[in-house]
Amino acid sequence: MKEKGLHPKNKFNKGYDFDALIVENPLLKEFVLENKFGSISIDFSNPNAVKELNKALLFSYDKLNLWNFSDENLCPPIPGRLDYIHHLSDLLSEEKDIKILDIGTGATCIYPLLGVAEFNWNFIATDIDLDSLDSAQDIIDDNNLDANIKLRQQFDEQQILKGILLKLEL
Repeated sequence: MKEKGLHPKNKFNKGYDFDALIVENPLLKEFVLENKFGSISIDFSNPNAVKELNKALLFSYDKLNLWNFSDENLCPPIPGRLDYIHHLSDLLSEEKDIKILDIGTGATCIYPLLGVAEFNWNFIATDIDLDSLDSAQDIIDDNNLDANIKLRQQFDEQQILKGILLKLEL
């Protein structure tokens, strides 16, 4: 399956090699099938299939090997999220020692994970929800990314940055 309109540097812009992805995440195998068009794919209406596909895509990076979060949380589509990271990279192409602030990182911590995996960037990731931060911290810990990703809880829902950034980070 070819993704249309993805950034030219997006590693998933030429579609999916399901055989290779099953090697990355063997749990994906049970969801791979031949569709009515004769192509190998998954049933994208099945949230479990989508989650296992996205895990396999993430696991194709050397730095990422675990990505567990509650099924109550939405599973972000990796190719589209990676596109945002590549467009951000285009804007920051001349910068060195990049540190990104991810506001509302959520339980999956997806932008920091992709930014570290693709460009070795550093992140401060925030959220107001403690359960989301707990899940994100587990993912960070499971992938040994504590040096690259720092989580901070925003306790005041009326604020975005106040209480998040330290004076040294401004």
